[in-house]
Amino acid sequence: MPKADEAAVLALYRSLPAHQRRETTAASTPQLRAQLVRVERELTMDRSPGAMASVLTEGREMQAPHLAKIDAAFERVAAGKPTKLPLTMPPRHGKSRRAARWAPLWYLRRRPEHRVMIASYSSDLADDHGRWIRDAILNYSPQLGISLRPGSSAANRFDLAGTEGGAVMAGVGGGLTGKGAHLAVVDDPIKDAAEASSPTMRKRLWEWWQAVLLTRIEPGGSVILIQTRWDEDDLAGRVLADEGDRWTVIDLPALALSHDDALGRPVGAPLWPERYDHDALTEIRRSVGERVWWSLYMQQPRPQDGGVWEWAWITNNRTAQPSSEASTSLASSSPSTRGRRVRSLRRDRHRRRRHRPRRAPLRPGRPLRKPRGRMREGVRRACSRSSCGQTRSSWSPTTAATCRSRSSTRHGKNCAGRSARRTC
Repeated sequence: MPKADEAAVLALYRSLPAHQRRETTAASTPQLRAQLVRVERELTMDRSPGAMASVLTEGREMQAPHLAKIDAAFERVAAGKPTKLPLTMPPRHGKSRRAARWAPLWYLRRRPEHRVMIASYSSDLADDHGRWIRDAILNYSPQLGISLRPGSSAANRFDLAGTEGGAVMAGVGGGLTGKGAHLAVVDDPIKDAAEASSPTMRKRLWEWWQAVLLTRIEPGGSVILIQTRWDEDDLAGRVLADEGDRWTVIDLPALALSHDDALGRPVGAPLWPERYDHDALTEIRRSVGERVWWSLYMQQPRPQDGGVWEWAWITNNRTAQPSSEASTSLASSSPSTRGRRVRSLRRDRHRRRRHRPRRAPLRPGRPLRKPRGRMREGVRRACSRSSCGQTRSSWSPTTAATCRSRSSTRHGKNCAGRSARRTC
């Protein structure tokens, strides 16, 4: 078959419905069937991120209905529909692997001229996502139909060969000035509970979201926020409170809470029963406690109240601050108060010194032990030999007297006496 006719047949095959493609493949020759199988794989990979992952991994990649929701969001973005989507989901349910790895890779295959931005709570995690996507392009380049530009293959930024497309990764709070994106994926912007409960950290995250991330989106671009809820005022909570009417919300708790569930589950049905069934979720709830359970797993963060105490009882019943006169009197009396404390500490220290027990005296009749080694200058002590005649105090390195004794003395090294002339 000529090349032109073969290309026309393959183009016509792509436009056929699924059942007609199967009939055409069954009736074709072996040579043509091999090419049609290759086209069928490409069509399957173009369908969704999950389908592409299943083809490339030969069915080993995890699939689930809640992951298909993530695929549907990226399909709308690839179709050219501007999308703003906050998707909340429990931890360890595959959201980061699908939304921050397979989905951006699939989007670059579909739109190689576009740029993708991936942000996470730290630059290390964002770089891990970028490194995974880069390595996948290197390993599956023939199947994907895209390749990296030589000299631009870093983990935090890489470009595609032959186009202006590519990807850039950054941590929350990092600089993105001069870097635009047609698709921004924010995956887990909050690190832990301590960061989520800090008003300062939440304010910093919100300022970065408004002043940095949203200003980098190209006209007609999309933003997808995927996270686990931590606090009522976390990033997803603020987005829904300020711009809820402009965002399409997909809330997927670990157990269905209402009949209008996003997946159509009955009330109480688990989100991923093949991985976390009722017994597993019950054990997790018993281990993490009610507040963590309702925040991270049920996506319903609760305030800092308990079964006995309520937060409003503390905030609404604080003691009144002292008046200005009382504050002035306290400020004026503070130096004297400090002075009294210092004097009291000194007095206690003096008393401890006075009542400190003394050392036990020496036993009667026991002489003081003489120090060994070289004696201090000024202590007069003669050699044991009468022929030496030199005292210890008269010895010095420069003006040493001559010891005429040939035998050793009690001075040891200083007056050895083994030679006829030695310095004392």
